[in-house]
Amino acid sequence: MSLNKDTAERIYDELIKIRELLERLARRELREDLESVATTNERRRIWALCNGLNSTSEISSRVGVSQRAVQIFVNELQAKDLITMERRGYPKRKYDYIPSDWEIAGE
Repeated sequence: MSLNKDTAERIYDELIKIRELLERLARRELREDLESVATTNERRRIWALCNGLNSTSEISSRVGVSQRAVQIFVNELQAKDLITMERRGYPKRKYDYIPSDWEIAGE
């Protein structure tokens, strides 16, 4: 079965609307989960840097904390099911969400 371009675009537009709605509905719970562990500016910066492209070593250097501190925080995030490790040592946020009122210096 093949879709014509017009139908595919309409389906894509609907999926975008559904995603935006789901993100709005989940935002409060996600923020509460995130803020229960991202309790300092350093931890907030670590969260922002967990994009799957930065290693825990790179994150620790950029934030100015030990690599062990990053690993501990990453473990807490994993326990809350907020990140994945697609590559060993490269944490990635499951949700591309950083609260707009967080002041993430250096990002």
